[in-house]
Amino acid sequence: MNTGPVYYSKYTGISILFIISLLAITIGYQQIYWPWWAVTVPVVIYLLFIAIGSFFICFNFYFTSVCKIKTTEKKIAITFDDGPHQEITPKLLEILKRHELPATFFWTGENISRNKNIVKEANKQDHLIGNHSYSHSPRFDLFSHRKMIAEIEATTKEIERIIQKRPLLFRPPYGVTNPMLAKALQHTGLISIGWSLRSFDTVNSPEKVLKKLKKKTRPGDIILFHDTRENTPGIIEKYAGWLKENGFEVVSLKNLLNIDGYEEI
Repeated sequence: MNTGPVYYSKYTGISILFIISLLAITIGYQQIYWPWWAVTVPVVIYLLFIAIGSFFICFNFYFTSVCKIKTTEKKIAITFDDGPHQEITPKLLEILKRHELPATFFWTGENISRNKNIVKEANKQDHLIGNHSYSHSPRFDLFSHRKMIAEIEATTKEIERIIQKRPLLFRPPYGVTNPMLAKALQHTGLISIGWSLRSFDTVNSPEKVLKKLKKKTRPGDIILFHDTRENTPGIIEKYAGWLKENGFEVVSLKNLLNIDGYEEI
């Protein structure tokens, strides 16, 4: 499949329509009477599109993010964000190894530099390691594209230094996208990966998370977990059993998407 990023497609189109509508209203205002709300309507609609496009990664508003694939085969991919965590990630690696489940870890540069042995072990077990920015700052979405590039490249260099592989996959912090990140990804050439099923393991009880997963898991899903939460290993343990009982196969993202997770160096 073609997973190369596409930049400024929907964002450009909506922006052009917005400018045209404002020009039409301005010209029309000189010809006929327009009520006051005639100007606010396109502004509100435009801002609504911007908000949806920014906070819903799979809307692919600013650039393309791969969120799932269309397939009838009961294959899914499991991904983890925010680690590696000194205590939780090793527990997850043990569970994944026991159940023979490949995974993709989108890790931050800061955590990678503090947990080099965990990174090496994950790579040894043939899990994919992706880029999740360096700091995962709550202000990341306000950074300039140059600062985003610096964070992304710093994490890439840290991963490359430890496992001698250059990652090609990137997951935006918080799943938020914007024009600055589009420029940053265009510069770095990374592929943005979203998700089709969010476990909400960061906020919900294990029981609630498992209930949702069992109800909503579908072929081709990319599922989002976090390897920084104490409940996540237990959730994965039980979810792995349910997947096997219901005929689902967990495959690596590189197999699900038919891509290589790393660039040759």
